[in-house]
Formats: sequence, structure tokens, C-alpha cells
Amino acid sequence: MDTAHSAQFSQTDSLDRVLRTAQDQFVVSPQEETRLWIKNAEGSFERLCNTRVTLRDTNVESGQVVVMETRSKDGTWPSQQTRVASNGPKEEEELQGQPGICGLTNLGNTCFMNSALQCLSNVPQLTEYFLKNRYLEELNFCNPLGMKGEIAEAYADLVKQAWSGHHRNIVPNVFKTKVGHFASQFLGYQQHDSQELLSFLLDGLHEDLNRVKKKEYVEQCDAAGRPDQEVAVEAWQNHKRRNDSVIVDTFHGLFKSTLVCPDCGNVSVTFDPFCYLSVPLPVSHKRVMEVFFVSMDPRRKPEQHRLVVPKKGKISDLCMALAKHTGVSPERMMVADVFSHRFYKIFQLDESLSTILDRDDIFIYEVSGRSSITENTREDVVIPVYLRERTPARDYNNSYYGLMLFGHPLLVSVPRDRLSWDALYHILLYRLSRYVTRPSSDDEDDGEDKDMEGGKNIPKSGNMAGGSSQDPGPDQAGPSSGVASGSRVPAASSPGPSNWPQRARRKHLFTLQTVNSNGTSDRSNFNEDTQAQPYIAIDWDPEMKKRYYDEVEAEGYVKHDCVGYVLKKAPVRLQECIELFTTMETLEKENPWYCPNCKQHQLATKKLDLWTLPETLIIHLKRFSYTKFSREKLDTLVEFPIRDLDFSEFVIKPQDESAPELYKYDLIAVSNHYGGLRDGHYTTFACNKDSGQWHYFDDNSVSPVTENQIESKAAYVLFYQRQDVARRLRTKPQPGQSDPPAPACDPLPESMDIN
Repeated sequence: MDTAHSAQFSQTDSLDRVLRTAQDQFVVSPQEETRLWIKNAEGSFERLCNTRVTLRDTNVESGQVVVMETRSKDGTWPSQQTRVASNGPKEEEELQGQPGICGLTNLGNTCFMNSALQCLSNVPQLTEYFLKNRYLEELNFCNPLGMKGEIAEAYADLVKQAWSGHHRNIVPNVFKTKVGHFASQFLGYQQHDSQELLSFLLDGLHEDLNRVKKKEYVEQCDAAGRPDQEVAVEAWQNHKRRNDSVIVDTFHGLFKSTLVCPDCGNVSVTFDPFCYLSVPLPVSHKRVMEVFFVSMDPRRKPEQHRLVVPKKGKISDLCMALAKHTGVSPERMMVADVFSHRFYKIFQLDESLSTILDRDDIFIYEVSGRSSITENTREDVVIPVYLRERTPARDYNNSYYGLMLFGHPLLVSVPRDRLSWDALYHILLYRLSRYVTRPSSDDEDDGEDKDMEGGKNIPKSGNMAGGSSQDPGPDQAGPSSGVASGSRVPAASSPGPSNWPQRARRKHLFTLQTVNSNGTSDRSNFNEDTQAQPYIAIDWDPEMKKRYYDEVEAEGYVKHDCVGYVLKKAPVRLQECIELFTTMETLEKENPWYCPNCKQHQLATKKLDLWTLPETLIIHLKRFSYTKFSREKLDTLVEFPIRDLDFSEFVIKPQDESAPELYKYDLIAVSNHYGGLRDGHYTTFACNKDSGQWHYFDDNSVSPVTENQIESKAAYVLFYQRQDVARRLRTKPQPGQSDPPAPACDPLPESMDIN
């Protein structure tokens, strides 16, 4: 509109008086939500947030233009240039759907935020608090612990839009920006935890709406032998002296914390407020591991086994579990982690199983009972064996061959008195006989081949591994020998690399080469006096491999009957999780308690009990487990009731038996997490406060569901409402369904001159 109204005010008048005057002059109902802007000299507008301050405090000068803005019917502000919904303005005005049935657009990995917002939006008393504008009187702009009211206002905008009934979905970009501004961990578009966002939001709303404008210092007092009832009342009063908001009214309860010193027996009892319960899930002490067993019998294919072992067990426990399936003694087993056709690690029996991840490929090899990979006193030596194929590579004279690993490596037991290249060749040929065809005498006879010199003794230091009896040297070792030019084998006592018997000159199906643990021929990292066990590579010529090596058979394996068994995880009841939460525990070394009697930190025993419960109880299921060696998500099914969750057995405060509804709760919302630790997706089940119908919120998609669809392994954060509160809300008169009267003029710009 073109008309501007003028009004006169004193410098001591508050902005609230200016706002009321503007409402009167523009005939805007006091029930309409309005806000003020001031026009600066350069033409920009600045929000006047705190209407309780005076004109002098805001430095408003005579003649300046103040604009009053009225919130639209769809919950948005006209000054917002970007539409918060995907629909056009006209369509949004005409749309009249069920309030609260509104999706939230995913801005990029913000499903965690959307899930938390949908849960909180369906807490009836909190939503009514914002819809009825009671928050406007309690905005705390001066709280140094708050966010200048900006988080509360941004959340109020979302609630009003979602519950206007004029939007199918809205874009929470303003709220996302505010959250990132005040909590840097939520900046950007990385995936986060819905419970962490919920914790930040509840704390931010509390401080922005804290009715306590100036917090006094309150010292926490110990019970010191006083009755629990007296100490609890004192603790709650002290809490309310510093914290008094709609969040405290709705979500805060009281713990009783009991600490006992293990040395002097001193007992410390305190009462502490809480906003939500983070309850542990019963954790199984067993673990399922899948392994492949490789027998010494070359005719047997590798067997896949599914083994149940102690979570905190050792490699020896894994071997003992496998021994029950195979009949092979654990002393005749060696465990290795195979990655990219090579041994990533060969384990010792006393190593912890926690170092093995579920995604690791674990092979367990049967070896001779006399074998050892390190001890020289054993009669047999365990040799790690790799498979390699020569591949032509460009070089100046086209004579260099690259070597590429393939297939599964082996751990082969070799008698110490048979450490000759000829004996090793035939041992390996026998071990590979299931998928390597022995050549006929005609195929094997080659004019260039010489007889095997299997009786050769250990060469002197400096001889080439695989050189002939005449020791032709690096220059005479052709590309088929598998010996890199200039490589030397250092001297060492058996079974060191230099003490291996010479390889015969005769060309067979493959050649043998000592390599390092990576499967390359570079042994420069070995010192002259090293006694490290060498690795052996079986080098194949491509043509020989094609003729005699059956790749399909080599990759074949069988599944043991145990693989078909499914270890069913028994579901747990929510009450079991709460019992675990209230179970006595001993403090960890990283978090000791200072005993005032002993005057030192102690690993005390601690027990938490529930004293009073809030109107709306948030229960966080601790599905994500983090330890020093492992991280995992627990996908245990937690059975939780939709109605009549009874806490009477967990509350230790003397109870009022005439009001059992004070301890019974009904479910109103669930935040779900699907997926694992590194990735996942959050959704929400929520019960609409007006219709009582359950809906499934998946970002901008909303669909009705039945109650039997709510319980799942994905349930992560549960919202319960106390039954007496639900009854109280139902008996309250519902707000008028008719729309508030439209303003007599266009809400923006509505301005007046300040004289």
C-alpha cells in the first residue's frame, strides 16, 4: 500500500508499544503474529527482535521508517524472497491439508536433521506452545548461553509452516543455516547423528526461551545423610533457579546418582536433572566370523565356515572353534588375513580377535604339526607362497616382464631336510594338483630343458636364487628365470634366503623365486645377517598358465553346513535396556571420581536411579558401539510398547498409587536409522496430535502407516508422552478452526514515521 501512518513516541517508550500502536492503526488483530523492521539510511532493513527494549536502546531516530510485517496464513513471512515450499504461492494458499502432515526437503545428507525435527514437531505441548505464540513472551535475547533467540525463532517458523496445512513439504534451509552458525560441527553437508542434533536443539531452545534472565550461582549439595525427598526437592529447586523454560517443563526429569568409594566406603548421593535417557542395549559376548579353511589335502577344496567365538577372544579361540568342525587340531592351524592376493598379516595364536574386522578375508591353513614359520628348531618350515603371472611390459628391448599376483596364496609345510628347489617344486606341484594339470612326458620334454639337479646343496653367499649350477650371474638369467637383474640373496643361516638350495636349470610348468612379503622380487630391505623367512613366488608364463592352470577350479570352494545356520539374535525388551541403565557399574580409568574423604581419585561404583520423570520422555537407544579396537552398529530388535509403557518399577521416589497414569507412557514418535556406521539414512514415525493417525516421514515424502509397522531394528530414538499429559491435552478446548481475520491492508510494507 502507499499510505504510511505517523505516530509520536517518547524515547523511553518500548518497541512493544510501537508494535501495538502499529497494529491498531493498520487494524491488525493482536492474535496475528507481527514483527518490526527499521529502515536504515542506506535503504536496507534491520530486524528489531527484542520488543522489550526502549527506542533509546535501539537508537531509533525521529523520522525513521519502521515496517510492520505480518505472518502469512501458510506460516511464512512475506519478506522471505525464496519460497520455502516446492509449490507455487497461489497453489500453497489454496492447499488446505492436514496440519502437521508436511515433509522436509533433504538439502544434502540432512535426513538426520529432518528426522529430529519431525519427532520434536509431533510433541503436542511443545508444538501448541509455538502455534499459540506463547514463545514470543519468553524469548531471551540476552542469555549469554543462548543463541539470541534465533534458534527458537527459526524453529517456530518451521512449526508454523508445517502445521499451517498449506504445505506438502518445506525447505528448512534457513534453519540449517542457523544451526551451522551456532554449532560448527553441523556446518556443511556431512552426515550426522539425529540424536546429537536433537540434543543441541533442545539445549538451544531451552536457553533461547529461558525465563531466568540472570542466572545466579548455585552450589551442588551432597545428601550428607539427609532424606532423599529433601535432597531431591532442593536439587530441583536449584535447577529451576537457573533453568526455567518450556523445555524444562516438558522434557526434564531427575536422576538419583549414588557413588561408593571402594577404599573408604564413602557414599555420595546427588540428584541431577536429565533431558533424555541414553540406554545401553544388551551386548552379546559372542561374535560370528566367516573364515576359509585350506586343508593340506590338495584334493579338498577350501571350505567356508561360520564360527561363533568370544568377542574378546584370541586367535587360538578361532582355531579351537574351527577344530570342532574339521577335526584338525588347533596346533596344526595358521591364521592369515589375505588381501589383494597376498598375506596382509599372518597372526600369532595369542593375538586378539578384535584386530580382525568383519570385512577381512580370513584364511586358516592346515600345516604340519612339526611346522613353524619362525622357529628354527622345528622339523618342518612353513613357507608362504604367492602365485604370479608374467605380463609383457614395454621396455627398450622388450625383454622385461612385469609380474602380477593372482589367485589365493598358500602356506605350505616343507621338511627342513628337503629344502631344495627340486623338492620344493614337486611339493608345490602336488599342492596345486587339484587345479594344475601335470604335463605328459611329451609335453614336458623340451630340447632346451636340462635334467633337474635336485641334489644341489646350499649355494654360497651371493649366489642367485634359482641360478644354475654354473651360477651364470644376473646377465645370463633370462626373463623366464624370474630373477630381477642385479638382485642378490643375502647370507643367513637356514632357512634364510641365501641358504636355499639352488633351483635347477630345467624349465618346468613354472619357476620359483624368493620374494618379499609384498610379492615383489625386491629384497633390498634384507640385511646381510637377516634370518627372516623368505616368501616364495610361483611364476607362470602366460602360455603355460593357459594350458595347465584351471582358474575356475582354483577359485572353487565349498560351504560347510555351519554356513547355512543363521545365528538369530533374540529380541530384547525396552525394559531390559532400562534395567541395564540402572545397573551398578564401576567407573573407567579415564573417568575416575574424586573422593572427598580419601582426597584422591577413585574407581568408584556408580548407580543411577530414576526419581522423577518428565511429561515427554526421550529414550535414546545406544546402537552405536565404540571401543578402542572396533566400531559397530547394533542391529538388535528392541521390542517397545506403543501404549502403556510402565515405569512404576523403575521410579524409586515414593509413588502416588491413586494416580498410576503418572508412570505410564504412550509412544508418539520414533527416529529411525537404517544402514551402518559409515553411511545410513534417517526417517521418522510420528503420531499426529490432532488426528491420532501414525505417519512415516522420509524427507519430503509422507505416508500413513499402521501401528504394527512402527517396531523395527531401525528404531533409534523413542518419544513417549505421559498418559496424564495426553488426557489433559485432550480435555483442553481446541483452538478455533476458522482462520484469523485477514489484515485490513497488505502486510508489507506497512510503515509509519517515528517523530
